[in-house]
Amino acid sequence: MSSPERSRAGLRELLATFHDRGSRVVRFVAIGAALGIGAAGIGVAVPSSSAPSQVAVEEAGLPKAASELPASGPAQAEAQPVRTSQAEQDLGDGTTLAAWEMKDGVKEFHLNVAPMQWQTKPGGRTFDAMAINGHIPAPTIRVNEGDKVRFVVKNDMPQDTSIHWHGMVLPNDQDGVPGLTQAPIEPGQTYTYEWKAVSTGTHWYHSHMHGDQEGRGLYGSLEIVPALGDIPADRDYRIIIGDGPLGFVFNGKSFPGTTQLRGNVGERIRIRLIGTGPEMIHSIHLHGGYFEVVAQDGHRKPIPERMDTLNVGVGQTYDLIWVPVRPGKWMIHCHIFSHSETPNGMEGMVTIANIEPATVKLPSIPGVTG
Repeated sequence: MSSPERSRAGLRELLATFHDRGSRVVRFVAIGAALGIGAAGIGVAVPSSSAPSQVAVEEAGLPKAASELPASGPAQAEAQPVRTSQAEQDLGDGTTLAAWEMKDGVKEFHLNVAPMQWQTKPGGRTFDAMAINGHIPAPTIRVNEGDKVRFVVKNDMPQDTSIHWHGMVLPNDQDGVPGLTQAPIEPGQTYTYEWKAVSTGTHWYHSHMHGDQEGRGLYGSLEIVPALGDIPADRDYRIIIGDGPLGFVFNGKSFPGTTQLRGNVGERIRIRLIGTGPEMIHSIHLHGGYFEVVAQDGHRKPIPERMDTLNVGVGQTYDLIWVPVRPGKWMIHCHIFSHSETPNGMEGMVTIANIEPATVKLPSIPGVTG
């Protein structure tokens, strides 16, 4: 009998012995060894060679179910249909999700830049503002890592403009700096940007013509979802901080016009802070506990930092995770008081996190909770 034949015969005899003894654990180890699955954690030496072929598995006498497992492990989830478009959506924080259509494998966005009249709070003064697709902030652009994207920008303002994709790694001629990488987009003109999304995380886009345009509303969140999975959260909000001609605003609004953020005790609430300026640093403070800073400028932190107040400079982005432990209406505001309070009460950079009790009641423990 040849050496391979003796090996196969020995393995069959070993499996038969394990089967007769009814030892499930040992049978699992033996099957794992035949498939090349490491078992060092339970003290069994397994050859370092690759998994055997289908013929080898069948010849060893293994159960058919094991021989039919795909190389990658458990059965994969059913393939999801490929989306060809996305409609504009309300994100529940005072911002909207941008619409797009798939054209020849490219996600195409249409961004119309135009002047508009804007109130930052009920009954407040009306400002000469600038908006993209009628929104301040501009619609949130969210795509997946590796997506090819196209932005058709139409300038319906009486002055030149351009759009810069802040934090993106892209071809130099798509960077959006007028007079350097492109000619300005003149009134009535359309300009097309096209690049591939490779810079993951929370970023932003904005006019690069001058700070006045940015301060009047030409900015929005730019979010690239990593291919290997995003930061886990139950809710996903953004607070875009502005201090230009519209005053001190969160998402284009001043308190009490800001949109309340909703959540429940125990949820992981993600808050994306984006400092658009165009001039100042803001000290953002959360009432009701601490948050964890899990990413800065789109890059995850190796070790999250716990705090309750964070300085956000112009151009910076931070991702926070907050797990509320008490229900109530908790303030989120700039702790530079001239930016958030007056002798008449709160205004400016203030919003409220409206936290409800947990949706799943925890069991009581006699003598401890009951």
